[in-house]
Amino acid sequence: MIDWLARHDPKRVFLETPFGSHTYGDVLESLHNRPVAGTEVLRPRLTAGSVVDILAVMSLGSAVIVGPDADAPGDLDPGGAATVVFTSGSTGRSKGVRLTRDNWEAAVVASQVHLGNSPDDVWLLGMGMHRVGGIAIVLRSARTGGTVRMPAKFDAAEFAGGLRSGVTIASLVPTMLHRMLDIDPGPYRGVRAVLVGGGPIPDGLLERAVAAGLPVLPSYGMTETCGQVATLRPGSAIEKKVHPLPGVEVRIEPDQRIAVRGRMVSPGYVGEPDRLSAGWFLTGDLGALDTDGALRVLGRADDVIVSGGVNIDPGVIEAALDEIAGVESALVFGMPSPEWGMEVACVYVGSLVPEDVEVRLRERLSGPLIPKRWHRVDALPTTDMGKPDRSQAARMLS
Repeated sequence: MIDWLARHDPKRVFLETPFGSHTYGDVLESLHNRPVAGTEVLRPRLTAGSVVDILAVMSLGSAVIVGPDADAPGDLDPGGAATVVFTSGSTGRSKGVRLTRDNWEAAVVASQVHLGNSPDDVWLLGMGMHRVGGIAIVLRSARTGGTVRMPAKFDAAEFAGGLRSGVTIASLVPTMLHRMLDIDPGPYRGVRAVLVGGGPIPDGLLERAVAAGLPVLPSYGMTETCGQVATLRPGSAIEKKVHPLPGVEVRIEPDQRIAVRGRMVSPGYVGEPDRLSAGWFLTGDLGALDTDGALRVLGRADDVIVSGGVNIDPGVIEAALDEIAGVESALVFGMPSPEWGMEVACVYVGSLVPEDVEVRLRERLSGPLIPKRWHRVDALPTTDMGKPDRSQAARMLS
């Protein structure tokens, strides 16, 4: 990745931060001065220094990338991968994904061809640098010679201001786009693409964005594929479908699950053997292919709730609720939300009122794992086989 930076005019601005701008020459010099000790654990923040750390280590060693405040992982063998990036979530299911330099290059080139990225692009970064989406934005710009505008954190008002001041492309999860449009409904001018992915897109959100002058492009990808593998083609009629990027193959398995194949697909997870090079990666998402080859993502094949771009395992919440005296049984599921895409909901049997259940749950869990909707019932809904029925529980609350 270091050689990508060396191809460009050293006076061209690579990073714009609240604390100043950094040219390609500045960053390249910092990279040459930054020693690399084989495998390093990095906790990147939205800073130029974190960009240098990631580029240096993934170019010359292996970067194990965790959240800014996360504990260091135990013994991890990157297996020669350039990066180990963890799947999203606070769900108890997070896995370390091994991504090679070849994976990253294939992903970056495919995105560049699909979107038509150029040195004139200014990409507004709203994703954390410990997530595959944030890393990908930096790498895409580094290869094409573009500029990354990097705010200290996501702020809806500031992000809207950025889209009015020279930014040409941005990536957002649906929750971010929703909040931004609530604060500033537009119109926006001069932006040529806004990628929207990382979770279900609520009905009406794309239409709101188009009315605000934003050329939104639904996008599909995951950590195991270096992010983006399918995105609506620029210039297409706006709808909830995505087109596979160059070099990406997509097929639908008999159980409707989406399978992906391409050079950008990870060889495997930490601690697991490599996938076969010619094999398909079977995702946890359901989908369908249109006659023109476009992919429609229909939802999750399992019970994971994707809320605001974070994957949430209902089982983790249910296990915590089981420990609360006064809660006999509980069922956690997702409900459609105009802001979050999906929000966490819970029906339960017990003597406590919902307010008391929430207070006691917050002693065990936090953040997105706390249900936003509660309902006390006499008995949990079940299927004919006697298993908990999340679909029926969602209908109860609709």
